[in-house]
Amino acid sequence: MTRGDFILELGVEEIPASYFGPAMTFFKDRLVRDLKNAGLTHDRVLVWGAPRRLALGLWGLLMHQPDVEEEIIGPPLSAAFDSNGSPTKAAAGFAKGQGVPVAELYTQNTPKGPYLAVKKHVKGRPTAEILSELVPAILESLPFPKVMRWGDGDNSFVRPVHWLLAVLKGEILPMTFAGIKSGKVSYGHRFLHPGPAVITSPDEYTERLAEIHVLVDFEARRGMVVKEIERVIAEADSDLIVSLDEDLVDEVANLLEEPCAVLGRFDSQFLDLPLAVAATAMKEHQRYFPITDSQGRQAPYFVAVNNTKARSMEVVKKGHERVLRARLDDARFYWLEDRKLKLADRGEALKDVVFHHLMGTSYEKVQRFKALAKDLAARNCPELRDTVLRAADLCKNDLVTGVVGEFPSLQGIMGREFAMADGEPQEVADAIRDHYLPLRSGGGLPGAPAGAVLSVADKLDTIVGCFATGLLPTGAADPFGLRRQALGILLIMIDRGWNWPLEPLVDKAIANLGAVAQRPAKEVKNEVLEFFRARLKSHIQSLGVSSDGAEAVLGLYGDNPLAAAGRATALEAIKKRDGFRDLAQTFKRVVNIIRKFGPRDSIAKTELLGGEAEKGLLAAVTALEAGSKEYLARGDFAGLLDHIVTLRGPVDAFFDQVLVDDPDPEVKNARVALLNRTSRLFELVADFSRISTT
Repeated sequence: MTRGDFILELGVEEIPASYFGPAMTFFKDRLVRDLKNAGLTHDRVLVWGAPRRLALGLWGLLMHQPDVEEEIIGPPLSAAFDSNGSPTKAAAGFAKGQGVPVAELYTQNTPKGPYLAVKKHVKGRPTAEILSELVPAILESLPFPKVMRWGDGDNSFVRPVHWLLAVLKGEILPMTFAGIKSGKVSYGHRFLHPGPAVITSPDEYTERLAEIHVLVDFEARRGMVVKEIERVIAEADSDLIVSLDEDLVDEVANLLEEPCAVLGRFDSQFLDLPLAVAATAMKEHQRYFPITDSQGRQAPYFVAVNNTKARSMEVVKKGHERVLRARLDDARFYWLEDRKLKLADRGEALKDVVFHHLMGTSYEKVQRFKALAKDLAARNCPELRDTVLRAADLCKNDLVTGVVGEFPSLQGIMGREFAMADGEPQEVADAIRDHYLPLRSGGGLPGAPAGAVLSVADKLDTIVGCFATGLLPTGAADPFGLRRQALGILLIMIDRGWNWPLEPLVDKAIANLGAVAQRPAKEVKNEVLEFFRARLKSHIQSLGVSSDGAEAVLGLYGDNPLAAAGRATALEAIKKRDGFRDLAQTFKRVVNIIRKFGPRDSIAKTELLGGEAEKGLLAAVTALEAGSKEYLARGDFAGLLDHIVTLRGPVDAFFDQVLVDDPDPEVKNARVALLNRTSRLFELVADFSRISTT
């Protein structure tokens, strides 16, 4: 069948940098899915994006939908014919609606019973017709955080639409979106090539756009940003180093069509600012790249990446320098003003800062998680109790400083700077900074135990407080970042080797809420623990553990992140061995016997176990019970599993040679008790009954 290529480009005003990725992924996935559902295959697909355009190319697209035989189900057979076997109105109406005589209807068995049905030949439609319907509908549903209206019409989109290029197999694909009719024309760089350019194929798209000064391929554009930064640093011929913030590089790449960098300079008087303050003023407010020297000290330079190469880049550089000076003046003013008051003297001001109207002030929150941190420190690092408590008193005080008010992302970072300037111990200052970590999925964890304790306490108070006041995350929204904070707690506990159950920590956090809680404590506790369990399962599966392996461990150890993670990875490794399924089946047989006869105390008259198979299993179980404590003490779950595997032979021999349901009740009790002891050894690692053996 005939195939052709398709190119689509939507031209708009500049789109926010963070909107590109989700929108293009959605557009690509949705169009591919809808074309597949329509029976239209293609060879490959690519998407492109730049500040003023979203584009997609399809190669080898089937140009006509295949004809299909479609079965259409009608009324139930019981309602289709009367007692004389004549068609009812239901049957006649169904046949008429499908354009066939009643004689062509047949009976089809369905899960609901027999129904009338008919097969119809459905003629395929031209791909052009289908695309003209699909594309505008998908564009309207793109998941932008915000949309806008413009002009006098009812059109809405992320930004006003200016052109729509849609070409299928060299011809314009007729369609309209946001009041704009499709054509073959694109437009280049706003300043370097504002005029039209004809595009007729996805093969020529990237090359033609590059000729008119637009790099539509994100990776190519990103690479150009990096090359431009490296170029101006090399041309400076100085002891300068730029640390490329990957997120900032991505953002800048999505703000430009043809990157061109310039190296700027600022007054050395601003070098007395903490590096974090100066860097943030550059990155967050201006999207500039800070520069350091080879010793890691702030250098009086920065790199700005522009969207065009001007006739005089010196003029451009001076413009950037004027703008940055104003930002650094503000930052320096706030820093010097904030230094007039010690960090420790700002705690009372937190009483005027509302954390959430349902959870009180930031001051009240500090008092809650300070009490929780005190308990955690006593459990893990009692020698750091004073450090933890001092850090707890100070860790939120930077929220009421001018610097953090101007640069909110510096909370914690500035707390450390102020603490160090005030002469606080290094451990206290570091804990203030680290208690916010991790900041994002995959982000760095606290580097010392004091910061880890404070981080867990703060995050747990937030999670429990939100659940207790009904501020629950949904599938569509998690405004307080509770999923991220729960995962952060789990990762910290695993990283620090804290072999603690979560339940008593949650109990303590709920108790600390006092009158803040608006829901029953038991209900909150159960929901919070299940919330953690779901995050823990996701984390365990991210380590390569199968779903059934994760469930087998979490069924017994879901309350202990460290215990669950260690067991799950060890279990997944042994699952790959030959004979593991037989081992799992053996355990399930043990469990089934226990369920049949009921659990027994493990202490029984072992002298009644006189058969060779009974004595063999008893000896193996006794030996492993003695050795298991050492494995558990050092967290060697792989070694423990290696020894548990050796139970398979004795257990199989027991079932082959021993009748558990002995006429003598004491003998039966002894045998069931032995199986109970065997089961408990397996359960030192996981609930093997949850492991799939199919």
